[in-house]
Amino acid sequence: MMDKTRQSSPDTAQGMLPTVVLRIAGLGWVTSAAAQACWHAMSAMSVPQAWSLDEYQESLYIDNPTAQQCAQQLIHEKRLHKACVVPLSSWMPYVLLLALCTIWWNNKLRYVLWRRNVVSGGLMELYVLQGTTFLGRVLSWYCLTSDTPHLAGDVLKAAHVFMVLFIVLVSAIALITAPSLTKHRQAFSC
Repeated sequence: MMDKTRQSSPDTAQGMLPTVVLRIAGLGWVTSAAAQACWHAMSAMSVPQAWSLDEYQESLYIDNPTAQQCAQQLIHEKRLHKACVVPLSSWMPYVLLLALCTIWWNNKLRYVLWRRNVVSGGLMELYVLQGTTFLGRVLSWYCLTSDTPHLAGDVLKAAHVFMVLFIVLVSAIALITAPSLTKHRQAFSC
């Protein structure tokens, strides 16, 4: 029994690097989803309702507010100026690149890595979900940037709110319904 335990537990020297890589990938995956959800939420708060297109475009070109002014406006007025979202918008390509680099991650990989007799099932469904979500995130960023004045304010706000809910819901589903783990039957030998 002790030999079986030694075979199924990772060697500390060999298990340390994969563990660190998996934790960094998991942190990157969560950070990417959270950053894009924040961008959509801030963008939704910055879209004026019932403004004309001319008023909306004029509001894009006033002086750059400080982070403190943006925070005060958010607290007191429950909305943001479009200039408060622009710095975060410039980071979105990097956030999406991080999402692409961590698309392979799931929260059960460490069990598969550490235990030799454990196999992960349902990976295809998870990766289809991950790929579809990534495609939706890229398309939403491309279609909902501040350079797209072709959408009315209410429609743009609704699209941003939908994407916040979509990212949160799909991320939760991906974490909760990660691939199932099954054990291989080992042949009994004397």
